[in-house]
Amino acid sequence: MLVGEEKGYTMVELLVTMVILSVVLTGLTTVFISGSNAESTLNHRFQAQLQARAGLDKLRYDIHCASAAQAQTISTYSGVKLNVANCYASTPTVSWCAVPVITSPPRFALYRSTATTSICTSSDATRLLVADYLTSNSVFTTSTIPQYSLQTVGVALTISANDKSKTAEVYKLNDSIVARASTRCVTSGGCAVPSVP
Repeated sequence: MLVGEEKGYTMVELLVTMVILSVVLTGLTTVFISGSNAESTLNHRFQAQLQARAGLDKLRYDIHCASAAQAQTISTYSGVKLNVANCYASTPTVSWCAVPVITSPPRFALYRSTATTSICTSSDATRLLVADYLTSNSVFTTSTIPQYSLQTVGVALTISANDKSKTAEVYKLNDSIVARASTRCVTSGGCAVPSVP
């Protein structure tokens, strides 16, 4: 038996093969991990957007029922009070508040409350989380009612479930919703926003 006829792999060949295999596996692992992270991020954003759209639908229903709406500070939070006595006999006033969740980066949650005291606070047993991941508490605006018009409430929801510095990841929902049960303004020059207690 001759030494030159022996078949096998040298140590150098094994090491080169292991290095090539580890480079390939590292690349594949990186691709799978980044794909998994992208899916998780996208799912998180989608859930926040879906929650905001559902919250806007609930808010739209309340504003359509309202006979008066007033944007105001409610328990130190930015919000809007709605007079909905014609829709909910047991609950004449519904409040919507943008409550701060964290300060840096600023994040707010939108709550609906039917309480008369401690509105939208943690001791409010009636408060209901409607939307999360708002980047601003400037959600509601009410302005002078034009002549021959019904009252409207401006709603601006800006949602970012991830890094809000990335403009592609900011989702905006803006609407001007009419309080259908409000009284039509007949005064030339417009009418003032009615107060809601």
